[in-house]
Amino acid sequence: MAQTFSDVLRDRADAGRSVSVGALWMIVEASMGVVRENMSSIVAERKVTIGIVLATGLVLMVPLVAMQFTEDVVWSLADFVVAGALLGGTGLTLEMAARKAGNMAYRAAAGIALAGALFLVWVNLAVGIIGTEDDPANLMYFGLVGVGLVGAAVARFRPGGMQRTLFAMTVGQLAVGGIALVAGLDHTLPLDACFAALWAGSALLFRQAGAKGSELQPTG
Repeated sequence: MAQTFSDVLRDRADAGRSVSVGALWMIVEASMGVVRENMSSIVAERKVTIGIVLATGLVLMVPLVAMQFTEDVVWSLADFVVAGALLGGTGLTLEMAARKAGNMAYRAAAGIALAGALFLVWVNLAVGIIGTEDDPANLMYFGLVGVGLVGAAVARFRPGGMQRTLFAMTVGQLAVGGIALVAGLDHTLPLDACFAALWAGSALLFRQAGAKGSELQPTG
């Protein structure tokens, strides 16, 4: 590259043309070439991540467009931020699990757990599970998701620790439904049983992943 650069500048000087303009043009051209190559590499390596971001944007376009035609859909900026964080965060976490996982059992377990957590939070924020979305009793469900996040962090996403975390969430989900019923707040046990089944299924898949010797390496 240095030899080519020198040859081009010498040729321009021999032809009586501006050397400085030629040097500037070659620098710009080389820089653009480097940028193009790096961008191509980034896109190739992060196709899934880019797809998740684009998919999140497309989903958020639905309520945005609906707001232009009906007053039944009213989202604030905070609603879009929270929805984007939930959708994008779930997708990116699933991508990370897929890249680190050693087998399909782990990926399936992570997918079920993340999808269940996303749906639980989304429904709780949108309409509420116990009463309305403003009922303080619904904080128990956010606490349940918090248990899952803390458990996953402590387990460092290893199948054994994730299995115990999801089983704990299974018990906690049923306990929340029982508390709501006994306290006369709402009869949510059927829905709680569905979520508990998701957590239990995820836990069993994490157990299978651990049995296959697919323990994840520490990420710290």
